[in-house]
Amino acid sequence: MRKTIIILATAAMALCGCASMRTTPEEKAMIEANVKDNLDNRTFIIDVDQMNPRRGPVQHVTNYSISVDGDNLVSHLPYVGQAWNLPYGGGKGLSFESKISDYIEYYPKADRRQIAISTNNGEDTLVYIITVFANGKSDIEVRSRNRESISYYGTVNPDRKPQSDK
Repeated sequence: MRKTIIILATAAMALCGCASMRTTPEEKAMIEANVKDNLDNRTFIIDVDQMNPRRGPVQHVTNYSISVDGDNLVSHLPYVGQAWNLPYGGGKGLSFESKISDYIEYYPKADRRQIAISTNNGEDTLVYIITVFANGKSDIEVRSRNRESISYYGTVNPDRKPQSDK
């Protein structure tokens, strides 16, 4: 009897904890509006929390991000994968700041926006294909001429604004 009560009490506490983590419709609408506003203004930061190399498992990462501020891209991402043509010492990789040469937006579905950003970091030509969902979650695929492509997962951070050296 005592064991059953303990199990029921533990289950009730777990369910209460899960219920408090849900977002209300008002919070959800505010998040969607902030994400849309940041993307419309082309000033957004995506905090990356997972890296998915072509060879190997998904890896959790911290303190990595990409940011777009008008026509400027700041990429601070880790890289794991095969590279074909690199400068001595490995080069910049995916940690650099450069001008955006091409910025194209698509709307494949009502709840997402896809952005293709082309840039050149002085060593390589890169294309970032960013899919941002209404809730701020995002997928990033980075394609390169000199490196194997790689994917990342993260979230648009509506509270942080890019600060680049223009």
